[in-house]
Amino acid sequence: MITIVGCRSTTPIPKQQPTSRESRLDTQLVLNNAILEQSNKQENTVWKIKADNVVYSEDKEVTTLNKVVGNLWQDETIILKISAKTGEIRDNGNIILLNQDIVASDPRNNSVINTDAVEWRPQENLLLIKEQLIGTHPNFKVTAQSGKYFTNIEQLEIEGDVVATTNQPSLQLNSDRLEWNIARNEVNSPGAVELIRYNEEQVITDKLVSDRAQVNLTNQTAILNKNIELITIAPPLQVASDFFSWNYQQRIGTTDQPIQILDRDRQISLTGNKGEINLQQQLAKLEDGVKGINQQEASELYARQLIWKIEEEEVEATGNVIYEQADPQARLTGEKAVGTLSDNNITVTSDGKKQVTTVIDN
Repeated sequence: MITIVGCRSTTPIPKQQPTSRESRLDTQLVLNNAILEQSNKQENTVWKIKADNVVYSEDKEVTTLNKVVGNLWQDETIILKISAKTGEIRDNGNIILLNQDIVASDPRNNSVINTDAVEWRPQENLLLIKEQLIGTHPNFKVTAQSGKYFTNIEQLEIEGDVVATTNQPSLQLNSDRLEWNIARNEVNSPGAVELIRYNEEQVITDKLVSDRAQVNLTNQTAILNKNIELITIAPPLQVASDFFSWNYQQRIGTTDQPIQILDRDRQISLTGNKGEINLQQQLAKLEDGVKGINQQEASELYARQLIWKIEEEEVEATGNVIYEQADPQARLTGEKAVGTLSDNNITVTSDGKKQVTTVIDN
């Protein structure tokens, strides 16, 4: 049921025989400063719209609006506020088309959507956004070519050249599709995604790519899946895995799946079946079977666990240690190894008693 309240204005009936077009115009109901309202079967308000000018046609198929301000209600509470320059009401109030300078805000979560063309379906809890949009929220902003806002679950789904950014810390997310659950403060990218982290000087520190990603904006943590590659600027590392939990504020990444870390400058590669990397402390921990390779010096180190102090270039390996080098040829075994892989300076300890040391000067 739609009710209309306003001041009626009609076109004077001319004395001459009107044309068919003039007859149609003469029968239109024109209201100024009108309020239109739709209620459900329980007589609860579904939506309420105020417009400076309303033209209500004789067949009641289309209602044309100018300078529109509207509210969507749920359980007697406003859940969406929307405004636009022009609009149309169709299908007995089930479809509302709005155009130009559209602002839609959700008072439950303080989000705002700006665009120029939407199709509003109040009964379906759906706002179809048909043109370029900007969505904003405290410390978060998204842009895209089109989208959908589901008012019942407070979720914005967008696609086409998606760019999302946070301010503190500064993070940029690039994708083709994005699902933003505003109520839970979570972002999901069901397809390929790129995450770029900036420092306070807006200089890039880390880049992450993955097939999928979920970002918890409250915890500042991203969960990435499949074909993950992390490239860091300082230190210059490259990390690969198929699962990665990334705290982009603290720059800490963890995984319970195989991980490889490559020092690009020194050509040192470390792999493990699970691990953690802390870029602020420049520390990596690998577990459950570790292999370290110095490609330049042709040496390899095997162990159950390994701690790598990245800046100092130091490693500490424990558990079934095997160290091998090609020039001069050597093979050492023991329970613990410490030293630097970059210059093949490794000390291996066996049974906590006997120590075997090799120092190779190149």
